[in-house]
Amino acid sequence: MALINKTGDIAQDAPDAPKIEFPCENYLIKVVAMDADDTQVNVVGCVRKHAPDFDDTTISLNRSSKGRFVSFSFRINAQSEEQLAKLHGDLMAVEAVKMVI
Repeated sequence: MALINKTGDIAQDAPDAPKIEFPCENYLIKVVAMDADDTQVNVVGCVRKHAPDFDDTTISLNRSSKGRFVSFSFRINAQSEEQLAKLHGDLMAVEAVKMVI
């Protein structure tokens, strides 16, 4: 999994960062966000913008024990580093989103 820094760039100089060959089928992305009524809709909409073939029925959702947070795990067909960087930036711009891995 690629590390994406605060500027949205994939960290190429990370010591043991695996190299991604594009296109990359089933690229895993995890999102941690505050649990709100529109969080899933906003996250899915953002993902669809950058990965139109994304199947939202494959999303895995877990809520925290106290119900404050929700995590989403999903896979996309990643086409480029630029696509991943833009997706990361747009996900981080969603108000409820706290972390994208």
